[in-house]
Amino acid sequence: MRFVLLAPVLAIFGFSLLWPLASIVLRSLNEKGRAALGDQLYWGHYLAIVRDDLLWQVVQHSLMLAAVSTTITVLLAFPAAYIVSRLSRQLSSLLLVAILMPFWVSIIVRLFAFTTILGRQGLINSALSLVDLGPFVLLYNTFATVTGMVAYLLPYLVLILLSAMRSIDTSLLTAARTMGASERRVFLDIYFPQIRPALASGMVLVFVLSLGFFLTPAILGGPHNLTIPIFIQQQVQTFQWGKAAAMGVVLLAVSTLGYIAALKIGGRGILTPAQHGTRGASSEEPLRLTLVMALCWLVLGVVLILLILPLLVVIPTAFTETTQIRFPPVGFSWKWFAEVVTSPLWIESLLKSIRVGLATAVVSTACGLALARVGMRLASPFWRTVIQVGAITPLIVPVILLGIGVFDIQGRIGLLGTDIGLVLAHAVLCLPLTFLVLANALSFVDGSMEQAAWTMGAGRSRAFWSVIVPSLVPALVGSFVISFVTSWDEAVIAMFQTELDKTLPVTIYSFLKSGITPAVSAVAALVTLPVLLGTVVLGIKAMRAPRRS
Repeated sequence: MRFVLLAPVLAIFGFSLLWPLASIVLRSLNEKGRAALGDQLYWGHYLAIVRDDLLWQVVQHSLMLAAVSTTITVLLAFPAAYIVSRLSRQLSSLLLVAILMPFWVSIIVRLFAFTTILGRQGLINSALSLVDLGPFVLLYNTFATVTGMVAYLLPYLVLILLSAMRSIDTSLLTAARTMGASERRVFLDIYFPQIRPALASGMVLVFVLSLGFFLTPAILGGPHNLTIPIFIQQQVQTFQWGKAAAMGVVLLAVSTLGYIAALKIGGRGILTPAQHGTRGASSEEPLRLTLVMALCWLVLGVVLILLILPLLVVIPTAFTETTQIRFPPVGFSWKWFAEVVTSPLWIESLLKSIRVGLATAVVSTACGLALARVGMRLASPFWRTVIQVGAITPLIVPVILLGIGVFDIQGRIGLLGTDIGLVLAHAVLCLPLTFLVLANALSFVDGSMEQAAWTMGAGRSRAFWSVIVPSLVPALVGSFVISFVTSWDEAVIAMFQTELDKTLPVTIYSFLKSGITPAVSAVAALVTLPVLLGTVVLGIKAMRAPRRS
């Protein structure tokens, strides 16, 4: 029975993860970059990474971007998370909703918004022109790339730090103050040591994520911002598989070591929100306005602007009368929305994204439930750990590596450009997320109810569907939504996998690379508006939530 449940999961992992990765490794060890072992292993592609000046410059530039982005992200995330952790429940929840809002908007849309903000006729240069400054070159360079990377990474690190800060036992801080310790000593000797593991592991995770960025440097960076993922894509497009595969394997090795280090430092708790400890300062311990607190509030404001402003700016540009995107927009017109809803190009890409997203959500939710069920039922701690580690493995693999690997395999068997091929590729990305959600939900289910159903004569399958599944409905809905949004937002794998029949993110990406029109703004506005409205609703609910002592 367990094998039957695991069979679809193993098939998806084997087809969309293990086979592509094995093919890439074989290509990296073949002199001609073929997916086969030659007479002997060829290490020349790996040696070229160190010896070839261009390859070494690509590695150095990628490391520099990752280090700078990680440093800036830490400097912004720590004060912001500290303020949010010290606020009342209502304000803390409201700010957390605002910080997490970008998660629900496509990364392509957010990057497009940054082109509107940083462009020569964008928001910043338009504002500076009012005081006779500029225009400055803020786009298609390292500054724009780092800005986009930091905006993407901030919510991740804020969540990690916020979870750790909410877990701190504030009685230790109070005891230190009553013993006469200054606020500086309390922070350095008691508060920060409890945060340090989460901060260190979060920095490692952010650094590893930075190394795998593809879309951000491709859209916001200039020709000199050649990173490892972009180099891999360029080599695959020119059929130089050997160098691309070797660079991809090195990137995978660094990512794997980084994730292991992060889990070793911070423990598994960095992947889940804190379930204990205090939540924000109470009325007995209000935030006192000092110079340090003022700076922290200022940083929190910068974080909110960096995360929310791109989502707000992109909407007005959709109503311009001109064919060029500028801020503020010129005139007012609905013609770009009319073009989007009547254009076969946009409609077909939208329908493809919906089809693939729904199918991916069904497949990944069903497989995630099966994997979580088997994992929770196993008595052996070893095999439970094997399933848990295997389930989250796709999170470790850089998406560019999955993209070229799936492109390689599906190109051989004729699945490129098909909905089935893209669903199988997206499902392996979503499975870790659905597994984590459903395994966590199953851990809270009372197993005695299922055992009672067995004693009453119900079969195991009937007891599971009649007793267990109804209690998992919220988790199942959450898994479905997360899977759909992940598939809807994904562009790297889809860019390699689709040809003429593109998904919506890939269509937007093609416009960003070839020539932007206000129609892209209209699409971005249609995608962003539901998220903004949902955020407003959640914010109102957070403010109306009853206070807890």
